[in-house]
Amino acid sequence: MDKEAWLKKAHDTVVKVAELNEEFTPDDIWDSGLEKPAEARWLGPVMNSAKRKGYIEKTGRVQPTRQKESHGCDVTIWKSKLYRA
Repeated sequence: MDKEAWLKKAHDTVVKVAELNEEFTPDDIWDSGLEKPAEARWLGPVMNSAKRKGYIEKTGRVQPTRQKESHGCDVTIWKSKLYRA
């Protein structure tokens, strides 16, 4: 999958996860089945785009990642503005 196709799929996945969860982390995006690209950092611009569009906002909290290859670094906990209980 080329980068542009991956970015579109990632955006759609972020929207789907935001609709289903009041709060979530990038780990939840990966856990939803999004294929990891050559550079996992590609997800950052997707999250920032969703933030600019008003879909999500930072909670100001972090937690250790569940991704083994990231060695427990902290990831942002995001609040969904699309979630409907």
